[in-house]
Amino acid sequence: MFLFGRDDLVARSERAFAREREVRFQDVDAAGIVFYVRFFDYFHDVWADFLRASGEPLDRALRDGRWGAPLRHAEADYFKPLRFGDPIEVSIVRAHVEPTEVTVGYRIGRPDGETVAVGQTVHTFIDPGRFRRSEMPGTLREAFGRIG
Repeated sequence: MFLFGRDDLVARSERAFAREREVRFQDVDAAGIVFYVRFFDYFHDVWADFLRASGEPLDRALRDGRWGAPLRHAEADYFKPLRFGDPIEVSIVRAHVEPTEVTVGYRIGRPDGETVAVGQTVHTFIDPGRFRRSEMPGTLREAFGRIG
């Protein structure tokens, strides 16, 4: 399993796939900061947006049973707190592609460019009918390849 170093994910490259959003009220805990698990929601949301933008929307893949990509690994590093209403950019900044697997590197940053958190997920592509490894769709291989 390939993993990026934390420093590989801190910088936002020009090839990143990014979405802007604000921290929602329901994302914060009693301390007034984003509850740590919500960062994984942010990662998943940009993952789903990336799949859709790449022509392989997750809902269609699941409905049609063409492919699945369950998580094999997930991790995050947190640098600064986020609070309700904070504007953020969630980006896919790196991707390492193998025939049946992809490691996706994420970055969450503030509008001033400060990195708040980084993370990565490893997805194994499967044939949902047999729940066995299968090749990643070519459209996704190409899309992830553009991020690098």
